[in-house]
Amino acid sequence: MHKNGKRSPWQILTRYPPVFVRLYAKERNGNRIHCALSDQEVAIRGGINLDSVRRISKLTSWDDVTIGEAKQFCKGCNFDPFDYLDRNRVAAYTRRGTYAFLRRSSHWETTFVPLIAILQNAQNT
Repeated sequence: MHKNGKRSPWQILTRYPPVFVRLYAKERNGNRIHCALSDQEVAIRGGINLDSVRRISKLTSWDDVTIGEAKQFCKGCNFDPFDYLDRNRVAAYTRRGTYAFLRRSSHWETTFVPLIAILQNAQNT
């Protein structure tokens, strides 16, 4: 941390790797119901191609992602790692640890279960 207690941008990016950001990509749909975003939705929202979304989603660090791609990917995931409100929102979901909104997605088995495994493996090393 910096002298003033704030995290540097590099510390923030380390704390929120691409796979983590992708798992928490969602939007509010109506009455506070959260819906997971598909890879296609992330690509369209971020103005990034689908192959890039799928590649970046599996990464456990930002080291192999350009700044432009990171910006587009985060925009597509509806998450700004430098906005404390977004970080607080994600922190509230991670405390629950259930991935309930992901389980409701039709992409649960094909997209999200493998990403959860990647994140868990990275956290265990």
